[in-house]
Amino acid sequence: MTRTSGNFIAFTLLFLALLAGLAWAEMHGFVSGRVTELWAKAIIEVDGPVNFRATDAFFPPLPYVLSIGLQWVVGHSTVPTPFVLAAALGALTLVMWFGNLRYMGGMSAAASYAAVALLALNPFFLRVVAEGPESIMLLFGTWLFVRGIVNLRLTGNAPDMMKVAVGLLIVSLSSSYGLLLCLGALPFMVVAARPSMLVASSVGYLIAMFYPVAAAVLSLLFVSKIFNSSLIPLLTDTPIDISPMGHVLVLMGMVPVALVAILRTAPTSRYFMPLIAGFATVLSAYALNMFFYVEADPVLAIAPLLAVVATTVRFWPPSALREPIVLVLLALGLVLSLISLRVTPAAETSAWFAAMQGQMQTEVKMTQDVAAFLATKDQIIVDIERNPEIVPAVGDISQLIVAGQTVYDWALEGGVLRAKYILVQNIPEGVAIRDRVLRRFPELMTDKLNQYSEVFNNPKWRIFERDEQ
Repeated sequence: MTRTSGNFIAFTLLFLALLAGLAWAEMHGFVSGRVTELWAKAIIEVDGPVNFRATDAFFPPLPYVLSIGLQWVVGHSTVPTPFVLAAALGALTLVMWFGNLRYMGGMSAAASYAAVALLALNPFFLRVVAEGPESIMLLFGTWLFVRGIVNLRLTGNAPDMMKVAVGLLIVSLSSSYGLLLCLGALPFMVVAARPSMLVASSVGYLIAMFYPVAAAVLSLLFVSKIFNSSLIPLLTDTPIDISPMGHVLVLMGMVPVALVAILRTAPTSRYFMPLIAGFATVLSAYALNMFFYVEADPVLAIAPLLAVVATTVRFWPPSALREPIVLVLLALGLVLSLISLRVTPAAETSAWFAAMQGQMQTEVKMTQDVAAFLATKDQIIVDIERNPEIVPAVGDISQLIVAGQTVYDWALEGGVLRAKYILVQNIPEGVAIRDRVLRRFPELMTDKLNQYSEVFNNPKWRIFERDEQ
């Protein structure tokens, strides 16, 4: 069997296994909010009305464009296209990690298979895959970046410099949090650099690797000015809902193993310096996130450290006990990650962990109930950008009245409601209202909107029907 055919078989098996894990979580009521939002955007762009006018940020573009492309290819499907993308990218990442350990790192086939299995079964990796293509591309880009800065320190040649630049570009265009990772990397690139390159031109060294990121971000800002739209999302002002002890527990799932693995390379500075720079980059981004609140889930914020671990074990110094120690360390990381995720208070991660244990989550059931009620109805006005889960649930987009259509614009801009049905979330008192239809017609909160009466209510949704004249 050739290496290519072996890699293809491994990719297929891993893809199916990861997809099965996602299906298991979905069967028990968990679908990540990012997956739902990305799938809804793809459905609307491919199958929705041509005059649909999106108002939310275009960023991050890579997962968005890939999801639209796949949705266009597969068409109507009950499997979320972001799930397919995430499983495929996750399998590709694992195959590349195996190749890096087996053929570049000199580990035996058995040890390489075992190491990749431990990395694949790590709850942080599975959580990243469950979050959709944004997070798995961020993890993959981080691995390219860390691997690139080590090779750049060893060789100092242009191809390795470009690998670093490509890694940073993937990171920055895959996730809003990726921008913080790029910012966190900036001061540590000097630590990782080959001394001769800094002597030749320290400014040129940094520009060469950060230019693609700067060009991409500035291009998006330029386009946003032309079209007077928001392509890069604004930072939120909502602090991450986690205690200081919660941060400690999250960090304990990844930091000890990464630090032990990196310290093992300390006698060899050409490995140790770039690896410690990659480690510090992720921790810096995590620290910045505590002030800028780009990534609401701290588990996903620290997850790129898994890419640092995967890179570090490849550069583990040769010895008779190298492979057993590496496998024991990765097994310890798996156990620590399980403990960390079991006690972490992050809402979505807790829901995912419960779903993977077979505990049914209720939110999806409530959306299915409202979709069943609307199955035979049309002319339903809804803010799909604030309620994306309704798009794949209803199946037929032509039932919905969305932004850009005349009836929707009349309602929100002129206060003239002509829709037969209004669908809004059931918002408790004291909670900030994001739904634009509900903000425009607050009378819906008390069921006192003229000409409309409530006909459906569950803990998540409310539907109002226009009274017959």
